[in-house]
Amino acid sequence: MFQGKILVQGVNRAEKEPLNLFDPKSVQIQWEVNQTWSLQLTAYNDGSLAYQMLESEASIFLDNQEYIIKQVANDSSSGLDSVQVTATHVYFEVQKIRKYKDYVDPEDKDKQTDVKVLKDNTDSAKSDDSDNAKTDTSEKTEGNTTTKVTTKTTDETQQDNQNQVSYSIQDVLDHWLKDNKLGFTYEVIGSFEKKELEELQDGTGADMLSKISDTWDNAIIYPDNRKIRVYSTDKFNLNRGNRIDYLNNASEIKFGTDSTSLTNMVYCIGGKYSVETTTETTTTTTTTTTSGGWGWPFPSVGEGTFMQVQRFGYDGGYRQNGFHDGLDFGSVDHPGRDVHAIHGGKVTIKSYMGGLGNYVVISGGGYNVVYQEAFSSASNIIVNVGDTVKVGDVIGYRDTDHLHVGVTKADFNVAVGKSFTNDGTWLDPLELIKNGPSDTDTETSSETNSNSNTQEYYYFAPFMYRDEESIKKYGEHPAEPIEDGRFKDKSAMIEYAKTKLQPEPSLSIDVTTTTGVRPIAGDVMHVMVKSQNISTNFTLTGFTWYPYSYPVDNPTSITLNSNVQNILDYQNSRQRQFSKAISKLKSSTNEVVNNINSFNEYGGNQQLQTWLNDFVGG
Repeated sequence: MFQGKILVQGVNRAEKEPLNLFDPKSVQIQWEVNQTWSLQLTAYNDGSLAYQMLESEASIFLDNQEYIIKQVANDSSSGLDSVQVTATHVYFEVQKIRKYKDYVDPEDKDKQTDVKVLKDNTDSAKSDDSDNAKTDTSEKTEGNTTTKVTTKTTDETQQDNQNQVSYSIQDVLDHWLKDNKLGFTYEVIGSFEKKELEELQDGTGADMLSKISDTWDNAIIYPDNRKIRVYSTDKFNLNRGNRIDYLNNASEIKFGTDSTSLTNMVYCIGGKYSVETTTETTTTTTTTTTSGGWGWPFPSVGEGTFMQVQRFGYDGGYRQNGFHDGLDFGSVDHPGRDVHAIHGGKVTIKSYMGGLGNYVVISGGGYNVVYQEAFSSASNIIVNVGDTVKVGDVIGYRDTDHLHVGVTKADFNVAVGKSFTNDGTWLDPLELIKNGPSDTDTETSSETNSNSNTQEYYYFAPFMYRDEESIKKYGEHPAEPIEDGRFKDKSAMIEYAKTKLQPEPSLSIDVTTTTGVRPIAGDVMHVMVKSQNISTNFTLTGFTWYPYSYPVDNPTSITLNSNVQNILDYQNSRQRQFSKAISKLKSSTNEVVNNINSFNEYGGNQQLQTWLNDFVGG
């Protein structure tokens, strides 16, 4: 019989007081691997300080472990006051530890107002596929038409895993528990591989425990008070020579089989990559154009060159609706400080607007021309409202990385509201500069049309993995498909799929003991049931223990594991019993066949005799 004392420590109190008046039969400890560890008891009011301290969040100490009271039920009956309490092991208090992700830019961490938000790099990282994309370009010219084909191959498995980080269990524990204020320490016992996880950020200590047990299937969390210990199964499950022998030290052993979750085939879909093919067709023509009424903002460069994103119209999806309402002259492709007017007229607006910066509008000939994003200061615009400007006049000085020129015939304030709408409100500045009314001139122009197509490919064809041995025994039991973009190799995915199937019915083993068996978590015990030909090892994975009233009043009940080898051992024992029954039946039948008198009682049926002979011979 257990002789340890029960101690109670009240909330925010230092002393520990012994609990003297309690129902011994009510005291029970329940434990289940990686899930449950709790204490229940009923105490009676003896006027002691220990009894008065039995309240929510108080501590109970039993068998060198601390439990925190979570549920309290006071009862007054027949002149006697009592309290029933349920407490959980102190290590569950780790859920009070919470990590918060960073919201504030480190530069502004000490500021209280106008605090800069930390940029979320997740989406930008996923959109930047330069590290996992391969680009090939080919170009072909026929006459005055040039066709350029660009093929970009993107590894989508890398895209999917860009926010994945390789962690060890030690890393996970460090993230949540390092320098914690609740007194938790931790230790890893055994060897574990690193695993790919979503980057650790926010969450509670309970999330930490779940992440460990869900990610590392060979991890067992078994703490010692506030010291979180994570064991590998080979370090935790130990054979101490203990035995369970039916009718010797166990009054009942229940073997239960359940095929509800039986699965023996699964459809597997692995990683993908995509191929994007872009075809640009450029047709160059020499035409006679007029340009005297229009000019270039940087005459020394003239037309120069433009990237697609700088041009008017479709910008490749860079902006809202994929539409650019003007023409950008970059400081690299169109160098120069002085900004020249591209069209004559009168200055009608000189102002500042978000998204445009300091800007100026010159109206003439039915056109409103806006010059924006080039002037960091209003003083860099040297013309003023009411000034008359001719083509080529300097209107300001660029000190940014580009000048944006926009042309519209609509009221400028109305046109601004349609900056991302391709409905004809905004006109192509390049077309106007090159083809607007002016003196006759011969110019070379080009037109580029672009279209793209993206096709996805699997690294290997999706396939059905089948456990043929299980299917032969139980028929087909399909599992939910596994779609995992991490896999580029079919063999690796097959090995992974095997771990996700349950090809044999699950086996549960519950034991009720009759002697003073004190359960030990992780104890590898030899179980014998001679009547069923069972003799094999099982691991203790759960128990209900009544320390003050076992084994007579409340026998210990334990739960044992059911791994694949245990299931096969159990099935073999059943098969031996089946074979024994068949052998006994054949022996009895043989006696009937050899006894002519007995056989004649069946009417001497020759056909029956032949069948019985075949059965016995079989």
